[in-house]
Amino acid sequence: MLMYASPSLSMLQGSKQFKHAILKNLLLGLRKGGVASRDMSFHERKNAIRHAADAALATARGVAPCWSRSLTAELSHGRHLRHAKSRPSECKSRSKMVCKNKILRRSLRPRPKSKATAKAARVVVARTMVRRRARALREIVPGGRGMDECTLLGETLDYAVSLKAQVDAMQLLVRALQAPKNPMLLLAS
Repeated sequence: MLMYASPSLSMLQGSKQFKHAILKNLLLGLRKGGVASRDMSFHERKNAIRHAADAALATARGVAPCWSRSLTAELSHGRHLRHAKSRPSECKSRSKMVCKNKILRRSLRPRPKSKATAKAARVVVARTMVRRRARALREIVPGGRGMDECTLLGETLDYAVSLKAQVDAMQLLVRALQAPKNPMLLLAS
């Protein structure tokens, strides 16, 4: 697949050059994956498109961020991160936690008697919530399991910005495919 040199995150946040690199790599990946073949089932085509989109994103971003390297490694080993976690979520106690992918609730606890114990209880609750949310982020961001909290936050930001650029590039592709065959209309978008 064609690899572009990747600029730093500050240079590519929403840049047309980065979106163009994603789009070009996506088109190459779709062509290589044979997505236009009529022999593919719906699920095979969906997985091929997802694989090509992730490969295009990682290739366009380069090897600078950890998530990009992790995503590239997973794709090259034939495993896919998003499908590995598709098993049903397990719920423990309904009073402590809703289900995975939902906002966690605090269970009702009796109020401490003194201000010092109240402050200590709030600190414990806050730390617990931070740990739970960091654990959820580690499951979402590729390669997040091996990161400390500071690195995880930076990688999450970079991954989110890159995903937004990927969505924009894919929307541009959809508009181009649905547009009438007038090349001037494609240049305007």
